[in-house]
Amino acid sequence: MQRDELAPNVFPAPSYYPGLLPSIGFIISYFALQGVCTAIIIAATQADLATPAPMSIISGLVASAIVQLMLMWLYLRKDGRMEALGLYDFGRMPLRKATRLALSLVIAAMAFNFVYATYVIPSVGMQDDVAKILASIARTPLNVAVIFFAIAIAAPVVEELLFRGLLQNALAKYVPVWGAILLSSLLFALVHVQPYAIPALMSLSIAFGYLYHRTGSLRANIILHMANNVLALAITQFAA
Repeated sequence: MQRDELAPNVFPAPSYYPGLLPSIGFIISYFALQGVCTAIIIAATQADLATPAPMSIISGLVASAIVQLMLMWLYLRKDGRMEALGLYDFGRMPLRKATRLALSLVIAAMAFNFVYATYVIPSVGMQDDVAKILASIARTPLNVAVIFFAIAIAAPVVEELLFRGLLQNALAKYVPVWGAILLSSLLFALVHVQPYAIPALMSLSIAFGYLYHRTGSLRANIILHMANNVLALAITQFAA
């Protein structure tokens, strides 16, 4: 039987996959796309370009995430790459055990974040800028839907693909697994450009990175990341 007669995911991903340079390239492209898409939306919808409307920023994030996912799909659909990242199943750990591990890791990260926010930086809001942007947006059904999609769906999918699926796996070829988890988590925290939130973001990213290492399932990570963002969004924005 010829290779082209078989489904692409029958073949394992090449040993060089994922590469470090392509992984970093996708991360750079994602944030470049955020700037480009946001600028286009602002230019198309606002007369005053100096003061971007909050919904223009959120819409730019959504547009960039969609474009990024399309580009990554073109890259990942070849040679069994999606399967190699663990996008097709819940990995090598029984689901019940993986669920317990996931809950334990997230609870530990949340406990660290509580201590950090309460006793280390009690007078500083870790994500004040984001909170202010969201608080200034009118709660229309369309706006709520766009915010929910941006934060609870698009961001978890893209970030898990970039920082766990690609970067962590690529780094693990050059450093021990714990080093790959720490380095990818540090970059994950840094790119959010929220200095006071770096320890909190790192703790959560380390939890995600360790879960991915143990289970081998990026699907499980994406679901957990979505659940975390939904909870955070509900608590900080929509609880009232």
